[in-house]
Amino acid sequence: MAADSSGNDISAVGIPVTGFIGIGPYGTALPTSAEGKAASLSLDAGITKCGLITTDGGFQWTDEPSGDPIEFWQRGYSIKSGDATTQLVVKFAQYDATLRKIKYGLTADANGYMVVKGGGHDTQFVGFTEEIYKNGVIRRRAMPDLTVNKVSEDRSGRGSVLGNEVTFDVNTNDTLGGRFGEWLIPTDGATPPSDWAATTEYAFGDVVELTGGEILRATAAGTSDDSEPTAPALIGATVVDGTVTWYRVS
Repeated sequence: MAADSSGNDISAVGIPVTGFIGIGPYGTALPTSAEGKAASLSLDAGITKCGLITTDGGFQWTDEPSGDPIEFWQRGYSIKSGDATTQLVVKFAQYDATLRKIKYGLTADANGYMVVKGGGHDTQFVGFTEEIYKNGVIRRRAMPDLTVNKVSEDRSGRGSVLGNEVTFDVNTNDTLGGRFGEWLIPTDGATPPSDWAATTEYAFGDVVELTGGEILRATAAGTSDDSEPTAPALIGATVVDGTVTWYRVS
């Protein structure tokens, strides 16, 4: 759908349906511009995907200027300081070794034990986020320098997910020349879909076309069933096919 005369384009609205965040040790290689555009993304083995996020805990980005502007005697004239505070907030649902490393900057011993001093830590990480929108567009961001600003753990409630909300500072990286790199990959910019095939291994991000012309993208890697799945009736809905999970792009 093209934009109307007022610039309104429903097909360009970002409605996230899935995604992930990956964290790795500082200095771990992040995708190049060309690598980050690939439909079947391959991240460095040093980057660990952090798993489930709470329903209300998806990525929240803020970018605010910091520092006092230079002002002049004449009213209305000023120059911004050029400094900024860029942050990413995520609420993690899983509580495991990866989250403990993020939360405390520590690795447990063989007994799962660690001594926490509190007060935060200055461990640096690299980060990578991916969001897949209902319209099939993918947004990815690569962050070469992340530090943890604060962590807030939910009150423990019987039968409720115990979320840990982490606020990351997204720091300037001199090699990158900024704080993060961003890809916005339109549906028509992805790898052309291949025909769906039975008992075939598919990777996350693979795109297939069913015999009825529906386009599906894999949100969970696996092996397809021996018979073609029925496409979901709604764009953005998912269907399980063997051990692959597809969502409908178009």
